[in-house]
Amino acid sequence: MSTPTTPQPDPQSHPPQPTTTSKLRLPVLTHHCRFCNHLLIATTRDIASLPRRKEPAQDKSLILPLPSSSSLEEESDDEDNTSPEKSKSKIQKHYTILLSTTVPDRKATLVRREDGFEKRLFLRCGRCRVVVGYYLDGAHFPGTAGSVGVGDEGEGDGEREREEKVVYLLPGALMETGVMVDGDEGRLKGGDAEWRDWSSEI
Repeated sequence: MSTPTTPQPDPQSHPPQPTTTSKLRLPVLTHHCRFCNHLLIATTRDIASLPRRKEPAQDKSLILPLPSSSSLEEESDDEDNTSPEKSKSKIQKHYTILLSTTVPDRKATLVRREDGFEKRLFLRCGRCRVVVGYYLDGAHFPGTAGSVGVGDEGEGDGEREREEKVVYLLPGALMETGVMVDGDEGRLKGGDAEWRDWSSEI
């Protein structure tokens, strides 16, 4: 009489669960110039969902936060020193990189508004030179550390002396890589309509 054998569990039916020992990585989205397809920005933020400037600013530009140099250093230290137990529940912070292909003007430009003037340092596509965004001059933020106006003449040949906290992106000036590859005409035409709305202000 044969001895019944105990069925062995199928290893593929219950695969081992991976143990998360690193930060939950946010997807990085890349964005190109709408007019020449040049790669300009990489960010973990959804640009379409960013808050916009309100009246009296008429361009409805998107407000994209920029990470401070200190926060980037802290995050790098955390990655080196965080224990596996702590990293299981830790989520990566948002970050944004303006690539070297995004070129700022050397001097700021005065823009007329309904309530007066605004001093902006335009950011341009490094290939076609179209304006894709801007910084606000330090004169609009009195009392902040290093509030010397961006692009002002003086020591450093007009170099910005304060760290920018946000960049204002002009609607329709950028397109996400996925949209460009898919050729989504509806979204592209919508961006073009937004671009025409603000382009007359510059």
